[in-house]
Amino acid sequence: MSETHAVKEGEYMELIAKQYGFSDYKVIYDDRHNANFKAARPNPDILYPGDKVYVPDRVPGNDDAATDKKHKYTLTAPMVTLDVYLRRNGKPLKSLGYTLKFTGLDGKEKKLTGTTGSDGHLIQKDKLPVGVAEVRLTLTSLPSYTRILKLGFLHPITVDSGVQMRLNNLGFACGPATGAPSPAYTSALQAFQRKHLPQNVTGKADNATLDALRNEYDKGTKS
Repeated sequence: MSETHAVKEGEYMELIAKQYGFSDYKVIYDDRHNANFKAARPNPDILYPGDKVYVPDRVPGNDDAATDKKHKYTLTAPMVTLDVYLRRNGKPLKSLGYTLKFTGLDGKEKKLTGTTGSDGHLIQKDKLPVGVAEVRLTLTSLPSYTRILKLGFLHPITVDSGVQMRLNNLGFACGPATGAPSPAYTSALQAFQRKHLPQNVTGKADNATLDALRNEYDKGTKS
């Protein structure tokens, strides 16, 4: 039976689809009832708590099989790709080995390894199971660099908390990302503007600032 799902903190479309038994999140995301939601959230991995998502009825599949024989079916678990850029003091952490540790859905600790790109790009070739909430990242050639990456917790850039999260992650400290105005938030915006928009140091999250922040943080991806 179709229903409306209220997005919770840390949820993204793949996770919502899994909760309702869909193997492909696009069945939900592309449903005509979600046209306005999709327009407001063009990145299915960046949602906002309280968003309303229409979940259609599941259509049962059919597979011909002889009744007098045993049949084996394989269910493929949905996976997601970890894709981030690593920088320190504005410079890319390039060509560095790293380890990723997380608790798998079976409760056991998992470990993946890789090397960042020449631009600090970390795109993990071995995907993560949908449902993993956080990953511990350590640069093996820079042991002092360890970060906890919370998956699905980034808010859209169109809300103040999303702006604050991006500023904090880029090193422009503005305090807890509550969405509330504060002197620290204003100062962080001004510091970002002085670096990227020196002719527009207003301390306000105007369109020019959001575009610059999106380009710097999301590499031009809408969110």
